[in-house]
Amino acid sequence: MMRSLSPLLGALALLALGACSSDPQTRRLIASATPFSRPAPVLAPEFAAAERAGTPRFIAAVEARPEAIALFVRQTRSERSGVGTWISGDGAQLMLDDGLLVGSRGFSGDVMAAQLRESAALIHGLSPGVATRLMTLIDGEDHAVTRAFRCQISPGAREDVTIGTRALQAVTVTEACRGTVASFENYYWVVPQTGEIIQSSQWAGTVTGKISLRMAQLGAR
Repeated sequence: MMRSLSPLLGALALLALGACSSDPQTRRLIASATPFSRPAPVLAPEFAAAERAGTPRFIAAVEARPEAIALFVRQTRSERSGVGTWISGDGAQLMLDDGLLVGSRGFSGDVMAAQLRESAALIHGLSPGVATRLMTLIDGEDHAVTRAFRCQISPGAREDVTIGTRALQAVTVTEACRGTVASFENYYWVVPQTGEIIQSSQWAGTVTGKISLRMAQLGAR
């Protein structure tokens, strides 16, 4: 499964653990990383406030852009919907619903909204099946368009994943989706006992492509 993903997932693991790599390319990637290629000499106030408060955090990387790695901290979480808004130092935002990407702001071609209820139930439940996902995306002409995708959910093998100082066994789940504008595969590492997604690689539209996400600490929903 790991060979199917971008090498950035390895870099994410190193950043989360504060470890070193024997791979010179990975070392250069970490050393040159900037928040989504946009220098932020002054951190966004919302990011700084959330970081000071010690809110949950994860590391994200745009897989098509090796320099684009950033720390995200949780800015808000809706008590009603459970959707959390996460912010980077330069103000880019990701919206996650229990680990599934449902929105983005500050990227090229943002995800304005997503309806993933069917996929979420199968992924968290580690159950095979077919689901329909709806995504509202910003197209090349800056218009919001809603697209439907038919997705096959397939739980796979167990893998060891280390978050912080804890080593966990997670089940790899593939979500293979097809639609009229694109086809893509998302990957999730799910803890069987809790259904928690601790690492993922998720499609964020035709412009941004896939984003790799990895918890920097457990419970970062």
